[in-house]
Amino acid sequence: MPSEGAPGPGGGAGRARLDWLRSQGLGVACGLCTVALLGVGSFVLAFTREGASAGVAMDDARAFFRSPSPVHAWFYVLVPVLGLYALNTLLATWYSVTRKWRAGLRSPSAYGAAVMHLAFLVALLAHGLGGFFGTEQGEVVVSRGWSALPGGSEVRLASLEVDALPGGMPREVRAAVETRGGETGPRAAVVGYNQPLSAGLGSDLWLLGEMGRVPVARFAAGPERCGAAEGGSCDLAGLRATLRRVVPPGAFGPQPMAQVRLESAGTTVERWLPPGGVVEMGDAALRLEGIGAEPAVVLRGRHAPGNPWALASAVLLAAGVAMLWRRFLPPRREKAAPDDDVDPEPEAASGD
Repeated sequence: MPSEGAPGPGGGAGRARLDWLRSQGLGVACGLCTVALLGVGSFVLAFTREGASAGVAMDDARAFFRSPSPVHAWFYVLVPVLGLYALNTLLATWYSVTRKWRAGLRSPSAYGAAVMHLAFLVALLAHGLGGFFGTEQGEVVVSRGWSALPGGSEVRLASLEVDALPGGMPREVRAAVETRGGETGPRAAVVGYNQPLSAGLGSDLWLLGEMGRVPVARFAAGPERCGAAEGGSCDLAGLRATLRRVVPPGAFGPQPMAQVRLESAGTTVERWLPPGGVVEMGDAALRLEGIGAEPAVVLRGRHAPGNPWALASAVLLAAGVAMLWRRFLPPRREKAAPDDDVDPEPEAASGD
């Protein structure tokens, strides 16, 4: 009868396959293949940007499968290579951690490398989630009035500062915005290039797109006043006024006209109003004071579910480095103790 630790039929082959899957050689080979395939892919994307790679975005991997092309063979090979790389890292890390734990090692520095390997796996997960499950959320024009965002929150523009180059191109844009509603509550933020408006640990991003001037209607109801850009809304006197559309003079008459929708307590009224026009709704009378143009920006929405995992990967990587901090210190030099038995340097011999 075979002993408890002896492998059964086929056990030797299974153990050999497991040893190969967690071997350091396989990890090195997968790493080199990943670097080579990414290098090839960078050249392929650059040379086919106007052709087969026209619809490929940096953070969208689904474009490679919507219109398969032979020029993207490097990516189709990269996906299984990364899967094998992740499996190799997971098995090797698990084997190393269990072996050290059974050997009685309890020092955190002994497990720093394992935490860094875990950070690598979480980073791969972040790339996969972002590349295959990220979605675009459309564009929103943001001006002085409140504009709705997906998820129930709203945003409006507080101020816009543009630092332009001598030729007129914007070098830096700082759009101060205010948000309300949703899960975070009212808050102020600044949106600029490479500085999006974010929520949910970065899983929902609103990136700065275009900027310019948009039609804006100014409303009044008694002493209260507010303004709304085309497509936006504002609140006053218990009413929500939404500016649906603005048409220039000549379309309906000599004056510009605004299509306005009013909402209050479940009742909705929609009217075309010229400047100075009034709409009565309940006990309130809304007057369109004027139609003009104000600064506005376009925010492009992006749902990126991999960003929180990327943040977790960065935290794990920092933790792993901190656990290995002693390895980055220079070795201590022990100071030699003075030896009293050693005679001082002998004098030169005399010629006498």
